[in-house]
Amino acid sequence: MPTDEIKQRLKNAWVWQKQLEADSQMLQDLRDLAEQITPVYSLAPGGGGGGSNDKLAGTVAKIADVEMSIQNDIKQLTGALAATRALIKMLDDEKLQLILFKRYLNYQRWEVIAADLGYTWRRIHQMHAEALKILEKIA
Repeated sequence: MPTDEIKQRLKNAWVWQKQLEADSQMLQDLRDLAEQITPVYSLAPGGGGGGSNDKLAGTVAKIADVEMSIQNDIKQLTGALAATRALIKMLDDEKLQLILFKRYLNYQRWEVIAADLGYTWRRIHQMHAEALKILEKIA
């Protein structure tokens, strides 16, 4: 498998995590909007003007759609995390595994990984490249 494809597979969980975060924020925004909408009631036959009631119904429908999207995001994220873990576990070297885990599952920055492991930023990049080459051969 080419290195670019391996990197894409490793980044896949991050992409789904970001999508889940965006959908969760949208859901919160819609819920906040729904709380601000005041229904209008009327004693007249046929109900009231319907403007705010239609707006509330539309918002509730959007909330339901976003909740379904979040369920899909969770399913996709769970699968991507499992695939990423499995790919990383193919490495025999525990240090290389740790670097990939920190980067692709904990979403840590290179500087943080280098400091945590006691290596230079450059050395972490070299080890990352080494891990990708190994995965390219065995994946």
